[in-house]
Order: sequence, then structure tokens, then C-alpha cells
Amino acid sequence: MKMYIEREHKAYNYLQEMDDAICQTRNLTLQLLTFAKGGKPLTRAVSISRLIEETASFALSGSKSKYELILEKELPAVEIDQGQITQVITNLLINADQAMPEGGRIEIRAENQAVQQGNDTLLLQPGDYIVLTITDEGPGISNQNLIKIFDPYFTTKERGNGLGLTICYSIIKKHAGHISVHSAEGKGTSFTVYLPVSAKQAKQEEIPEDVLILGNERVLLMDDEASVRKTACEMLTFLGYEVESAADGSEAIRLYEEAFQSGHAFDVVIFDLTVRGGMGGKAAVAELLKINPDVKAIVSSGYSSDMLADYKKYGFCDVIAKPYRLQEMGNVLSNVLRGIKDH
Repeated sequence: MKMYIEREHKAYNYLQEMDDAICQTRNLTLQLLTFAKGGKPLTRAVSISRLIEETASFALSGSKSKYELILEKELPAVEIDQGQITQVITNLLINADQAMPEGGRIEIRAENQAVQQGNDTLLLQPGDYIVLTITDEGPGISNQNLIKIFDPYFTTKERGNGLGLTICYSIIKKHAGHISVHSAEGKGTSFTVYLPVSAKQAKQEEIPEDVLILGNERVLLMDDEASVRKTACEMLTFLGYEVESAADGSEAIRLYEEAFQSGHAFDVVIFDLTVRGGMGGKAAVAELLKINPDVKAIVSSGYSSDMLADYKKYGFCDVIAKPYRLQEMGNVLSNVLRGIKDH
């Protein structure tokens, strides 16, 4: 609906609020999935300085607390799942804020640190890490509670569910990092997170929210949900692509092979990972690689799984998450079609 009305239309803001609510629902679902079943993070090189600044601004918007950023200059990129690490930083900042109901100061510090062999306390692989420390001026945590701070369902808050710090611990562990807490009653609390430095450079330019990258190539989309196919096809058409769709992997293979043999091949395919009662994306792309070893395929899913993190191993060029966002879809397609490697 946002695609078909002007930004000045009075309904646009309501649609944006609906869009934001859907994203919050998606993020909550991913939090629960992270806690319940784990799964590898879907990582890429990210500027940690920018991520910290943006997350702090959003998480503490409207708070009585003030925050101070102390970020070492030119911090290297980290190899992270941006959504998951945003979730960690947000949880820690909200905890710090809630520890000071009348307001206070939150210090957010980030620096580069080399970890040597035999670090018995941290149990980290030797190498370079970004160390993020978030400190509040709250009442602190008793020793009795401190030893249970990362336990599932442990909380001292009336309305807390006791999952926030457990999820943080799980996420950081899966990133080959470390999280610890230091606190003294009456003297505040500090959480420290170690994240491995990436060997890659973070993308320097972020595309503005309202900028769409258009295309005109042929796209084959496979998804077993009719409503998802319809919406995704409209989005792709809006972006300028010529689209055909399939309900499962078998149909997609037939359409792809017919087009390939006729000399009117698809430039890129988007495959849903799982299809109920039919062939999913993993099996389908293996068959397409037999037809055309140079096929450009994107895997799509609404769920986190180890396969998504290792998508290249299965023959995919990139991954796109559901629910689809117009800008993200345009960016991913553009990168794949032009051979840009940013993952």
C-alpha cells in the first residue's frame, strides 16, 4: 500500500506505523527462536561504531537517562549478525536505563583489544576483539543475584520475563565472543561484551531509507504461500523486474529449464527455503546448478537456520529474510546481479 500512495497522503503515516509494528513482531519472534532453538548468526562485516550510535539513540529515546559515548577512533569492523547484536546492545541499554528510574548516566565505551593465547578467564580464541562496556549508576546487583544473572527466567523485575540476558549470552556465545558482568551494591553495574574483529571491511555507504535500487532483469520467484508470491511479485514488478512465480521447487525447475533452453533465461531466482509437502529451495537449487552452473540464486526464509548462515555452501549467492522489505529486496537483487560481495 505504501508503494501506491504519495508520502504526503494522510494514510501514509498510519501505514508506516503498521510497518514498524510488523517489524517489531518479527524481531520478537526471532528473539524467541534464538532462545528456543539457537541457530548460527547470519553475519557480515559491520561498522560497530555506527551500530552502537544508532542503537543507543533509538533504545534510549525519551529516557530520563543520559548516555555518553566513548568510542575509540577508527574501530575496525566486526563480523556479526546485525539484528542479533542490535538486540544485545538494546537489551543491555534498557536494563541500564531501568536500573535508574529517576534517570542517571549511562557510559557506553568501545575499544580495540588484543586477546593473547591462554586467556583462562575469557576463554576466547587469540586475536583482536572489540570490547563494548555499558555501565550504569544504578543500585547494583547483589552477589546472590549476580551468579544467576544469565539464567533463563531469572528476573528481579515485576514485569520481566527473565529471557533478555539469557538471549544476550546465547547470541554472544554463537558469535565466538564473551559477555560478563561486574557489579557492586550501591556502585552500579557494568556489562562487558567481546566481539571478534572482522577480516573484511564494512560497507562504507549506507543507502538512505527512501532510496530504491531498480532493475529490469528477469526474476523467478518460488514460494508455497500464494499471498507471499502475490505480494513479492508486486514488489519486484514495482522495482522494474520481469517476474514469473512458482509454488514449489519442482515447478520452479521446470520453468527455469524451459526458459534456459529457449534462450530467454532468468537472470536470478529467489527460492523459499522450506515448502510444506514439496521441494524446497535447498534441493531445487542443486538441480538448477546441473542445468546452469552459473545460476544466480537467492535463498529466502522467515526463520533462522544453520543453512541460511552457510548459504554459499549450498549454491546460493545471497539471502533475504521475510517479511520482505522493498528497499532490502532491491539492494540484494542489485548486489547479486552485479556480483557485489558484501557478505
